[in-house]
Amino acid sequence: MRFTRFERYTPIEFNARRQAALARKQQRERDRYPLFPGHVAAEQHKADEEIDRRQRQADRFEASQRAFEARVWRKARTRFFSLPEAVKARIRAKWLSWPGPTTATNFIYIVDELSGDRARRVAEANASHAEIRRHAWKSVNRQAALEVV
Repeated sequence: MRFTRFERYTPIEFNARRQAALARKQQRERDRYPLFPGHVAAEQHKADEEIDRRQRQADRFEASQRAFEARVWRKARTRFFSLPEAVKARIRAKWLSWPGPTTATNFIYIVDELSGDRARRVAEANASHAEIRRHAWKSVNRQAALEVV
């Protein structure tokens, strides 16, 4: 099955331009509250602390994105292999000719569309919404007809 590997992020390059931007940002924050520059400065991170904080945040984000991709792949493949052979053949053909990125979300989209799951969900939602609208329409205080006085 074709797919694009989820690429690893590179470590954050904290060059001179980024250090200058951080210094300007922190100066703007201190200037925003001229009566409390000491308090604001005490809450600001030093450059190396900020680099570490941003790298940890990027690492957490990468881990969560990789976990999401893996979860979607597992779900899509489970659904794909539970389908009849004729439907699987249609999905394979569409996936092999897919012009877009070969990611988990695109594969599950194709499986969802060609298996008929999406159409069933839409029909159920439409029926549910119709029932809600019908119930709401009955409960609305309507004037039966314009009364002639």
